[in-house]
This record gives sequence, C-alpha cells and structure tokens, in this order.
Amino acid sequence: MWDLLDHPSDDSSSNTLEYLSLTVHHIYLDFAVRYRLEVCVTRGYLREHAIDAEFLEKLAALDVPKASQLLEYLVDEEIQLEDPLQLFEDARFRYAPIKRKIPYYCSLVLKANITPTSLKLNLPNVESSNRVMRKYNNLHDRFLRVQFLSETESNRIAKDRYNNDDVWKRLLRALHKGIRIGERTYEFLAFGNSQLREGSVTFFCPTAHVSCDDIRKWLGNFDHIRNVAKFGARIGQCFSTTREVRGVRVPTIRHIDDIEAKGECFTDGVGIISGLLAQLAVDELELDIVGNPSAFQFRIGGAKGVLAVWPREYAKHMEVCLRKSQIKFSTEANTLEIIKCAKTSTATLNRQIITILEHLGVPLRAFMALLNKQIQHYEEAMTSRVAAIDLLTKFVDENQTTVIVAELLKADFQDPFVKNLLKLWRSWSLKLMKEKCRIQVEKSAFVMGCVDETGTLRGHSIQTEGSRGKNKADLPQIFLQMSDRKYGNKTTIIQGVCFIGRNPSLHAGDIRVVEAVDTPCLRHLKDVVVFPSKGDRSLPSMLSGGDLDGDEYFVIWDSTLVPKIWNTPPMQSTPVTPQDLERDVEVDDLRNFAVKYMKNDCLGLVAVAHLAHADALGLNHRLQLAKLHSQAVDYLKTGVPAEWNRARYQPRKWPHFMQRNSCTYPSHKALGKLYNRVAEENFDYVPSCEDEFDSRITQRFDFTEEILASARNLKQQYDVAVRRLLKQFRVATEFELYSGWAMSKPAVGSDYKRQEDLGQQFDTVKQRFREMCIQEAGIAGGSKLEELVAAMYKVTEDEAKDFLAEAEVEGEALEYSPKAMPLISFPWIFHWVLVKIAMGHSYQPSKTSLAAATRPTPMATAAPPQQEDHASQVVDAPKIEEPGRSIEVPKEAVKVDGEANLIDVDAVRTEPETTRCNTPEESIEYTPSRSAVSSRMQGIESKVNQLLRLYEDSDED
Repeated sequence: MWDLLDHPSDDSSSNTLEYLSLTVHHIYLDFAVRYRLEVCVTRGYLREHAIDAEFLEKLAALDVPKASQLLEYLVDEEIQLEDPLQLFEDARFRYAPIKRKIPYYCSLVLKANITPTSLKLNLPNVESSNRVMRKYNNLHDRFLRVQFLSETESNRIAKDRYNNDDVWKRLLRALHKGIRIGERTYEFLAFGNSQLREGSVTFFCPTAHVSCDDIRKWLGNFDHIRNVAKFGARIGQCFSTTREVRGVRVPTIRHIDDIEAKGECFTDGVGIISGLLAQLAVDELELDIVGNPSAFQFRIGGAKGVLAVWPREYAKHMEVCLRKSQIKFSTEANTLEIIKCAKTSTATLNRQIITILEHLGVPLRAFMALLNKQIQHYEEAMTSRVAAIDLLTKFVDENQTTVIVAELLKADFQDPFVKNLLKLWRSWSLKLMKEKCRIQVEKSAFVMGCVDETGTLRGHSIQTEGSRGKNKADLPQIFLQMSDRKYGNKTTIIQGVCFIGRNPSLHAGDIRVVEAVDTPCLRHLKDVVVFPSKGDRSLPSMLSGGDLDGDEYFVIWDSTLVPKIWNTPPMQSTPVTPQDLERDVEVDDLRNFAVKYMKNDCLGLVAVAHLAHADALGLNHRLQLAKLHSQAVDYLKTGVPAEWNRARYQPRKWPHFMQRNSCTYPSHKALGKLYNRVAEENFDYVPSCEDEFDSRITQRFDFTEEILASARNLKQQYDVAVRRLLKQFRVATEFELYSGWAMSKPAVGSDYKRQEDLGQQFDTVKQRFREMCIQEAGIAGGSKLEELVAAMYKVTEDEAKDFLAEAEVEGEALEYSPKAMPLISFPWIFHWVLVKIAMGHSYQPSKTSLAAATRPTPMATAAPPQQEDHASQVVDAPKIEEPGRSIEVPKEAVKVDGEANLIDVDAVRTEPETTRCNTPEESIEYTPSRSAVSSRMQGIESKVNQLLRLYEDSDED
C-alpha cells in the first residue's frame, strides 16, 4: 500500500510498512487524509494488504474534507472493512462532510500511542490550546502528542509492569529517532510536568523555517538552569493549558518582595492582580464562576503561580504584582494567561485522610455516622425530588454538575437524560465510597490557597509542636469566606476550630488544626483559604509540602472530625540535593530524563504500600515511606528518584479493603469497617432511554422541517465529537462525560485528575456547539434560540423512539450500551434554556446554576443591577468602604440551623455579594451578550477604556 503513496526519493519507509517497490506510479494524498488513513490502518479498521491503487485513487479524487470525514467515520463507528472499496459504495458513508469549527482558544491536536510492540495513531481532537500552539497555530498539524502506554493502552508504561530493558530502549529510540507519518518525521520537542506524569511528551515536525530548536529558543532563556528535571519543568510551563487575555497584550508588571522571615517564604508562588484586570479576564475568557473570582492560577512569560485580587492600594488599573518566587525564567512572551480561577466545592475524606484522623484520635463512630447518613440520603434521593435537590446542593462536586442537576429537578424534569444523571450520580458516589472511602463532608470546603498581605492572621509557632495543650490562642489562623452553594448572592465566613490539609497526606503532621477567624480587611477574598504571612514556618509548606502556586486545600470544620491531638510535629525530612550538570542542558538530556523518569517513577507503589503498612502496623511504623513519597513527588523537580526497595517495602499481606486477589487479611480498623458497610450496596449503573421525554418542550413550538433539519445536522456533528471524547477517555456513557462522574478507572493519573480533564474537555465541546447553535439561530438569545433548542430536544426524542421501536419490532432485549443507544445529551448543553421553556419566561436561572453550565460572554454593556431576593436580612449593617467597592457587613451572625454563636464554627456571617464597581453616580453590571469573534476584540477594548475612565473618576473623587 505505502509504495503507492511514498515518493521514491524518501530515504526511509513509513512507520507501518517498508517499501514494496520504488518503480510504481505514485498517488498524492494530502497529509490530513494520509494521517487519517494511517489511523484506520494502525487501529485495524482497514487492512493494509487489501488497500490497492484503485482505492487510493478514489480517495485522492475526493476533496480533503470529504475524504477525511469518510475515514473519521470508520474510526468513530469502529467499522472494520474487509474490502476498502466499500467506503465508497456503502450507503451509510454517503453524507455531507461536517465542517469542523474550532474556537480561537482551541487547537486540533494529533495524538499517537506507543506501546511495547506497536504505534497507534488517534484521530485529531479539539482541545484547549497552550502558549506554544497559539504561537504556531498555522502549524498545528505538525505538533504530535505522544503517549507511552501498555500493550492494551489501559495503563501507562511503568517499572512494576515492564522490567525488560528492550521496552525502555524502544521508548528511547522513538525520542531520539522520531516518529515517521507519511512524508513527515516528528521529532521530540519537550514535555510538561503533568504530561510526563502520564507518560506523555510533545513532538514537532520541522519545516524549512521552523525547527524544534527555534521553538525552544522562543520559549525563553533557560541557560541558568543546569538541572535537567528543572529545565524540563520550566519548558513545560509553556505547555500548560491556558486561556490568553487578549484584551491586554502585556499587563503592567510591578515587582514586589516576597514576605520572608527566619528562612521561610510565606508568599511562595502568590502575587497580586488589580480588580480591573481581574474583571476583564473573567469577562473576556468566559470563565465558569459565580461573580468575580478572588484568585487566578496563571502564567505570564516565565512567571507562574496564583494572582489574588486586592484593593487598589495594592494594585492599580491594569497592574500585576509579581514576586521573585514566581519568576522562573525570562522570555519575550508576556501576555496574561489564565489556567483556572478560584471556586469552591465540597471537600471529601479519603483513605489517607481517614487513616491519619483515626491515628489522631477521631473515633470510628464519627466516620460511620457520616457514611450511614450519606448512603441513606442517596437512597432517599432516588425516590424523593426534595431529598435529591437538598443533597445535590449540599455536596457540590468539582465540576459543579450537581448544581445543574438540582436545577433540572426543581423544574420537574423527569425525562431519560435527567433520570440517567441521577442514577449515575448515586452509583458514582457509592463506587468511590467503596474504592476510595470517599465520604463527603457537609461542613467543608475545597479551595485554592493565597496569602494574607496585611499580616493580620496569626502564624504557626514552633513552640506548640508536640504539646498536648488545646489552647485556641496558640493555633495558626486562616480566613475562609465561601460563596453560598444555594444562593450565589451570599457568602459565608467560617469561624472557629477546624483542620486543614492537602492531598495526598501520608504523615500525621500533614493535617494541621487551625482557627478560622473573621478578619474585616480580608473580606474582599472569597472561595480561597487565606494563610498567615508570619510565624516560625509557612503553614502551606507543612501541609504535604504545599505552596501557593495553585495548590488546593481542604478545610473541614465538622466538630466530630476535628483531631483530638492538635499539635503533631510536621514531617521532618532532609531536602534532596538536585543533580546539576557541569554544563548546559542539552536536548538529549531531556530525552534521556523522560525515559529515566518513566522507568523509575514509583509514586503509586509507595502510596499503596504506605496505606497497607499503616493499616497493619500503625501510621508511625513506616515513616520512611512517607518521606519516600515526598521524594517521589519531587522527582520531577529535583531529578533524584525515590529508591523503591521491593524486598523492604512491599507488603506481604494486604487489607481486604484494598481488593487484592490474594494474600489478604480482614482489616478491623476504620477503613475495613467502612468498606464492609459500603460493600453491601449495589451501585451498578445501566443507562436507559425508555422514559418519556418532556412534553412541555416537544409541544411548545410548531417546528418547521427547516429548523428540524438544522437541529439534526448540529446533533450529528455533536454526536461525533462526543463519541470521540468517550473513546479518548475510555468512558462508557455520555452521562459520565457530561457530568465528569466516570465509573471506569483512568488509564493514567488519578480519578480526580480525570474528572478535572473530563470537565475541561467536555466544556470545550459544549462551548463550541453553543456558539454554533447561537449562530444558527441568528441572534444571541430570544425566542429563535429557544425554538432551536426545543427542536434539538425534539429530534433527540425522535431518535430515542426510533431506537426503541426498532428493538420492539425485532423482538430483542434492548442493549443499553453507548454503541447501541442514541446520544441524548445534545439539547442539555443549553439546560437553562430548556428550563425556561418548561417553566415560562418568569424563570430566572440562579447564578450558581449559570456559572456551572454557561459562561458570561465577553462583550459588556451597561445595564441596571438586578434586584436580588436575599433570604436573610441585615440589621444596621455598616459599610466598609474600599476604593471602588462596598461590602455590606452585618453586625450579627444570621442564624443557621438555629445557631448563631460566633465562637463556634457553625456561626456564619452572611452578606450580599457585591460584584460591581460602584461610584456615586452609577452602578455598572456587565450582562451577557454574544458576538462573533471578529467583533470581540473591539468590545474588549471599549470595555477597557470604559473601566479605566470609571477607575480614574474614582481616583479623582
């Protein structure tokens, strides 16, 4: 086959076959078609020995979009053709090619999987881009993401599975020699930290004008770094998935000092951003948030970490304040890029945390009470709409999907989509309870960390370490103000004794008891935990070696879970000396380190062994494993691997809750008993589409055939994108993709990381198709969009009915599998529109619901502020005046569950959310609107000027 395509002047064969002949007539295929053809061959959908000149000539005669679409269809539908010519003859392949629309912040990414014996290509996928892909967007198909996986592609290649040196030599050969696809040879370019943890690196195919060295030079100046691991990590910063704030090409950067004392850095990774620039970033990037976030994880040139929003005496106008601890290298690329913004979700216990809490004196009954209560509530939620809504809003997941489901239940939706989501939510929750002992804690938060710039909060005192005292005045202080999970216009300030930590935690000192306090000068910060900037030691560094460059922390104020032992000394470990070279780092050093890392990474082995030993012998028995774990975590920074001694550390028996096939014993500790309780539950998930669709939607409009045809066409494109993501993440159903609640284990990485990745990737798909639908409707909202969304719902119902009718005619049992069932999630990318159609135009979606499902749009227009119906009253509430901002602070705590004691952690302050820039003359709110990308920048510039005038007026006042 390839002898018909490859030119005789090529000096090497294709990656699949050697030349059969150099004297035959050659057929030209565009690279886009050639790549997809190789996907079909490497995946087994076309047999290469059956591909002849006739097939290739017919394929070459088609235009590129049509040929590409035919080949993609084979892969998406997993159709194996014995006779390749069927591709042109079979009626099912005769449909118009889909013109893929890619948002400006996304790129089309090529991917390849290398196993010990094969190379398998994947179809291009639309993903959020990074700095490098944006710079070289016109060369997007010359980038190739390569992942090294096991033979079944179900796990990454790891030392415990592959001890054969030939496997590692194969990986090294690919990194040194490159990967050949068609006429192109892709060469190793770089890797990021998160990429390498998943066994992945980035390749690039050079052009006559751009080489891999050219790209690496453009990234920045790394000459001062002699440590290979750190060199790779710094290059990897440029490959972080980010969104560029295009309205400000280069923000005003002011350098400020780190806050340091006694050899401790209290501001490691955190800087300051002005409120004006923060608001611009939110509006332009269409972030999923309620109101304006208080902090952003970011990249600016060679700087990284977190930017917290502070009043104008700290940062003015379009200003960003950076610290030395944030700046890692110099580069000419200095635009502001956002990774994510601060938001809150419910914290959860897990096996490591429960092991530590049990060691610190928390009794079994505290965990069991939480577990029993949650299992009961999940059962009640399956039969009671009220119970389901209460639980969904009480335990908010990281992707905020529970908020959406609660909104749909409030609107009384009982169609197949909502019922499937509800069943999946229960099954996923119970599954994680069993496998990870993941127990939701109502009185908790999972938030990003930042620092107290005012120096008000009390810091850690080394004199308290190891003491048996419980004097609250000796505890370090934190500040935590959360957005209300039910009412987006309120916040809650936590006060009292609580504990804080960071995942993963293995040492008893990784969890710290602290005092949460209400500090007026910090009330502008919400959905972040504010750490003290003084003391004998930085508090984040005591939490599993955390810092403030984007790490997220759990805070729990449930009194039944607070440790009985307060002042456990933190883990003391000797810092590993990084291995520096005596010369500049070269590309071959990066290649060799990538393979060395994959071969020696033992982080998972250490964590599993520690859990087993802690159950059998106690938490303090294997302190060396906790230190080894810390070293394994830092491997990517230091280049020094943790030395895994199997004979010394490998457990000989495993507690039964770890579900090993042999050598197990019954655990009688908390984890064993909790596992026994959940093991009784049935959490199998079987999707269905037999329930009736909602007539409030299907009968709302008299649909024309034209609008139904448009809806079908859009759905066809959406279904292709969804099925591709399902295959990419090895997820069984669209409901798992929509929610992030995957029932299967990830091939690489943790369940939490995959949930985060699912949310990001599906979010890209949703936003892309929302824009397509809005463009199809012709206006940014209104009845025309509602009619189109209803038509999308109607054609989805028709497909489901056809599927059920076909099964009934054939007299066969329904096969509920992703391959057999029609996809039904498409209309639900506009869930709030469906709710509005069902409930009437009086419906106003909650802020929390909209923030979870849609994005504020970039164009800004002035509008009067909406009237909020606050659930609680503020009596004689004085105003704390800050430049450009006013906050209502109640004198008394509003009662929650009948309690209003400011000393207890159950006492709260409730305040209206103030997200507007206020002046004496006017109050401006930015209301959502849609526009084409071409006009977006004009709107952003207009808004910048408007806000600058507003701020200048305030300065004059």
